[in-house]
Amino acid sequence: MTRETIIQNIMANYGKYGITPDMINEVIDAGLEGGLSYDMIYLDTMRRISEITGEEFLCSASDMARAMGVSEDEILRMIEEAREELIETGEDPDEYFKEVPVQRFMM
Repeated sequence: MTRETIIQNIMANYGKYGITPDMINEVIDAGLEGGLSYDMIYLDTMRRISEITGEEFLCSASDMARAMGVSEDEILRMIEEAREELIETGEDPDEYFKEVPVQRFMM
């Protein structure tokens, strides 16, 4: 992911809410100063904007793995551990992690 990709994707999804490229650039700069990767900056920005706009934020395990710099198997293990911890505390893990069917098409 690059700065340009982040700006393009966020503007396409959230420009209608008054988000501007200048705002996104400020967030990217702050994230880079904090040591975050472009992938992590993108996911965190999308999550925060989703909270503000009331839209549901969804990302794939592979998106999270890439952003955290781990394998997809490792992120799936981490998700399973987090689900178990949520159950132990009486919370519904499906509020945080959703399994969705995958459809693939070939031509």
